[in-house]
Amino acid sequence: MNYLAHLDLAHLCQSHLAGNLMADFVRGDPYKQHPKAVADGIKLHRFIDSYVDAMPEVKQCQTVFRQETRRVSGIALDMAWDHFLARHWQLYHQEPLVDFVRLIQPQVQAYQHNLPDAYRLMSERMWQQEWLLQYQEKTTLERALTRMAERRPRLYQLANTPHDIFQHYERLEQSFHVIYPQLQQAAQGFQPPLQPIHNDK
Repeated sequence: MNYLAHLDLAHLCQSHLAGNLMADFVRGDPYKQHPKAVADGIKLHRFIDSYVDAMPEVKQCQTVFRQETRRVSGIALDMAWDHFLARHWQLYHQEPLVDFVRLIQPQVQAYQHNLPDAYRLMSERMWQQEWLLQYQEKTTLERALTRMAERRPRLYQLANTPHDIFQHYERLEQSFHVIYPQLQQAAQGFQPPLQPIHNDK
């Protein structure tokens, strides 16, 4: 799952939004770097990532990718899941996506402690360019994967994954509706540690 899904699941679980959003930019023990609520959000994000990677439905979806793109299929699918969530937002929520984004943006931006520089840059671009709202467009999905491939040469095959996604679009879309409710349930069952080993905050 990518930014939209992580924020949605964090909101569902009443978990710290900024913690969930910044998790990919934080290395090591988050409890040594952030207050417990934020670190708990980072832990929830990591739990969700691990849970998704282990799901048999997700592993089956990876088989639709060609041999040359399968190595980066997990990243491509994370982007695709956000696309399907944005596209079918009303199936999972009563309020429009635009209202959800307006609600969470100030909550995310309220936390400004010890933010990684890469996260600051990403976050600024995300809000300014309205990524969360644009995810529902196929062209946005293709453009995001292409730009990621350009920024990270080792992941150059991401530029070729839109072909796989669009060729198997309906199958992946149907799989999302099987995967996401399971993930919602798993996220709600997640329990962060009660007593972190160390926290100076």
